[in-house]
Amino acid sequence: FYPDDPKMFPVYEEMGDSMTLEIHSGRLPGAKPGETVFAAPERIMNVVRQFPKLKVIALHLGGFYMLDEAERELIGKENVLIDTTWPPSLKEVGAETLTTIIRKHGSHKVCFGTDFPLASQAAEGEYIQGLPLSDADKEGILGENARMLIGL
Repeated sequence: FYPDDPKMFPVYEEMGDSMTLEIHSGRLPGAKPGETVFAAPERIMNVVRQFPKLKVIALHLGGFYMLDEAERELIGKENVLIDTTWPPSLKEVGAETLTTIIRKHGSHKVCFGTDFPLASQAAEGEYIQGLPLSDADKEGILGENARMLIGL
């Protein structure tokens, strides 16, 4: 489904500001060039604009294999969070690119991602620990941001 399909609007209205929409963003794994991208960053941003009180986490750094589009549409926007899931591993994104995305978006709006269960969550956490970010930024990404989001 397209996240900005008006058929979804009653769901978002019901969610209000009390629930969080965690949504795949970008291409599907194994997608071929030219295939329809249902959860393109632009479509997710349309939802964010239409429902500004809705808490939205765009998985896969805002755009799986669509980082340019994610940067243009989602990165740095106030009403959207991103997560760090990147199959098969964050190493594929690279430390420099990942650090740049986190800094541009604001580390307080980045959550550790677990949307790819085949990845070693310990290894992904260690990779984030190795980034040139402050200890506070890393603590936020690795758990504190998610705790704050859900009110713990």
